[in-house]
Parts: sequence; C-alpha cells; structure tokens
Amino acid sequence: MLQFATTSNPDAEHHAVDVEEFHKLGAWLASAYTDIWQHFQVEQLGSGSLSFLLTWRGSQQQLRPVLFISHTDVVPVTAETLQDWRHPPFSGAVADGAVWGRGAQDVKVGVVSLLEAALALLRQGFQPARSLLFAFGHDEEVGGDLGAVHIAELLASRGVQLEMIVDEGIGLALAGVAPFTKQPVALVGTAEKQLQTVQVTVQSPGGHSSKPPIDGSTVGGQMGRLMAAVSAQPPPTKLVSPTREFMIAMADLAPAWLSLMLLAVKYVPFAGRLLAKMVSMASEEAAAVQSRPKAVTLAAAGVADNVLPQSGSVTINFRLLPGDTPQTALQLTRGWLGRDAAAANISMKGDKALQPMAVADASGPHFAIMQDAIQAAWRLQGPQHNGKALPVVPMLLPAMTDSRHYARLSPNGALRWSPGTFGTAGGELNRIHGTNERMRIADFACGLLTYEALLRSFGSFGAEAVQRAGEAAGRRPLHQQQQQQEL
Repeated sequence: MLQFATTSNPDAEHHAVDVEEFHKLGAWLASAYTDIWQHFQVEQLGSGSLSFLLTWRGSQQQLRPVLFISHTDVVPVTAETLQDWRHPPFSGAVADGAVWGRGAQDVKVGVVSLLEAALALLRQGFQPARSLLFAFGHDEEVGGDLGAVHIAELLASRGVQLEMIVDEGIGLALAGVAPFTKQPVALVGTAEKQLQTVQVTVQSPGGHSSKPPIDGSTVGGQMGRLMAAVSAQPPPTKLVSPTREFMIAMADLAPAWLSLMLLAVKYVPFAGRLLAKMVSMASEEAAAVQSRPKAVTLAAAGVADNVLPQSGSVTINFRLLPGDTPQTALQLTRGWLGRDAAAANISMKGDKALQPMAVADASGPHFAIMQDAIQAAWRLQGPQHNGKALPVVPMLLPAMTDSRHYARLSPNGALRWSPGTFGTAGGELNRIHGTNERMRIADFACGLLTYEALLRSFGSFGAEAVQRAGEAAGRRPLHQQQQQQEL
C-alpha cells in the first residue's frame, strides 16, 4: 500500500495530485481483501469516488454503529529531501525491523491494520452484533472537505447516529511525557484542537512614502502593532477536559512533589489554572495541550516601495481548545488590536464554522474498551515495572483529524489512537510528515492485535443488554408489550 503515491493537494482536482495512483490503490485494496469486499458493503464516495465507506452489518440493528476512521492520502515528499531517505519514500521497503515509506505512520498503517484485523475476525467466524463502519477518506491531510465531509453527509442523510468513533492519534510514549513521568504511557486522545483562522484588514488614507503620518496610523504601523502583540503575548492557557483528566491520571505516575500538585487539580479549582501556566513553561509539548497556540501566518499590503498602502491584511491562525467558539478567536484578536480595533475589519477566514465535538468520557465504557485492547497487546517489560499494566491516559490531541467532520453524528465523541511507539532516542514523531517515515514491524504486529480486540469488543458491546431486554419483553404479558411498543 505504501507503493502508491497517493499525495493530496488542496489545489488539485479531487484534492489528488495523481488520481490514477488513488485508483490503483483502490484496485489493490479490492484484490488484497477480496473476502472483505464480498462480505461487507463497500461504497466509493467523495469527489472522484476516491474515498471508501465499508459496512460490516451487525446482527442487532437497534444498536448504534461504531465508526473506525483512517485515510489513504499522504503529504508530499519534497524533491530536495529524496537523497536523505534511507529507502525511497514510495518503496514500502522492509529493512532493519521496519517498513519504510510515506504513510507508514500517517496513516496508511491504520487502513491496513483495520482491514487485516477485520479479515482475521471474519475468517474466525465472528459476527458483530453492532454494525462496524470503516471510513477511509482520501484528502484528510488537506482538510477532508472532498472525502470525509461527503461520507459524513451521506451517513447523516441516512439518519445514522454513532455509538463511538475511533480515529488516528499519537500512540505510546516510551520515554513518558515530560515533566510528568519517564515511564511508558499510552496516550488516547479524547478530544482534539480545532483550527480557526482570523483575518484582520486595516485601512489608511495612504499617500507618498516621503510624508508618512507621525501618529502611527499607517497601514504598516497598524499591522506592525498587531503582529508584535500576537508574538509577544504567550498562548492563553486554560485547563479544560481532557487535560484536567490527563493531569489527574498522571498523578499516579509523577514524582512525589509533582504528584501532590496534580492531585490538587482534582479538588482545588485555582490549582489547575496555576499548574497549567507552570507546566506550559516546561516544554512545547506540555504547552500545546493546554493553551491556544496562535501565529501570524500571512501578511499583505502595498503596491510599490514609495507608496503608503491604503489597506493591508494580517491572517492569524489559532488552535482552539474544547469548549471554545469562533468568538474566542475574535475576542483575543480585538484585545491585541487595542486602539486600532475600532477601525479594523475582523472576519473569520473560510466558510466553515467551528464544529464542536463532545469530549469522550475517560471514565466511561468506551474508553475502558480502548484501554483493555491496548493493555492486552502492549506489555511493560523489565523488573522495574513489577508486572504493572501499561498506563493508558486520556489527552487532548494537538492536531486535527477527520473525526471532526462526524461531530454531529457522535454524541459520545471520539477516541484517537495509533499503533506507534516513540521516545526521545528514536525520534519517531519527527518522522511523521518528515524524512525516513517508518513503522516498526513489532509495533505493527501489536497494532493488529489492538485493532482486532477493538473490533471484537465494540462489535459485541451492548449486545447482552439488548438480549436481556428482549427476553424481558418476551416474559411480559402481551398487553404490556404492546403498550411499550406504542410508547
């Protein structure tokens, strides 16, 4: 699968740089997984019919389905980095205990792992009670507008409501998470950041550059003050779920001095706000999960070097926290503008409003299924762990996934996890979207076991309760059964 150069680009037709490569990948999937293509309902959707929706129909249709998400597209490989790849990026080479190639981590491994796990269960004769859906978008890396959005709209038109979503995430931190712990931890995203872009347009009378106004009212002056304010202000921190649950879970793993502070988050409200600011200064990773990173990404003004521009624009990119709205970004921007806010035009860039998604319950049954599946496949080695199970901790995913497009279909939110390990020595996280992307074969094998357990558990989840309800209904007098059905 890694041998298909399925690169996405927002300016390309269907968001596909080479449509033929996507067609070849689709044909390969159909031939490699003939049993699945015969037993599942397979629909090719989205722009160019390049995305896939597979349905493994459950025996109890009253149960809400679970949706498993991955994607077939990858980010580009720049020509100047080709010489730095140990193996060609679309070779799928197997060497040094790993599979090498673009998409090995992000995230063709998810497509293959899900299909392999489903195939194994199918050949074992497993029949899910709850329908299992598989959505493989073709343009996640550029927003998912022509893939996942179409699949979500189709499901919505069919009246589908999901029990849970499982999408890509981070995986296992072998060296722990600084500054909380140095022991291995599995990280499961129960929420993710949301992207919001604000565009600020400022104006001025303009004129000749030899006679600029001295009050700082030029377009350049206004833009400069705004950009300086954005850069000077630290990202606003706010302790929200699931970062609060993350800190509480880390209390069991952290050194004693930090553990007490983390436990205080559970009982003392202001302790959380104080700790959030302290931890944000400890590392970029820690800051990313409890703050609203912002950056000026575009600035434009002027037509000539001797003409004062009459208008100019600054674009600010935000990564917002769960519970934030577009107004959050607008309010922050107005604050940075200060005296220039009254005359500035502030607008949301793009035509899509922020779509809030529920935070998955880290103490609920869905998270427990994920935790059990991970712990069954991944075990801590060495006497220092004393037979303890691998800690599975909820977290806020700093990146965005296709799951956000299904927000209105999943009242229980989504769980985000990927079958990779990373540590301070291997630099595996830096390989994602980078040079020499790879997936360790041992990680892939454990990932298969994890996905197989997830499919089996989610496919059976709730079946006994439905059966008991049916048996109870059968034992009631007929008039009571009819009365309940009418209600």
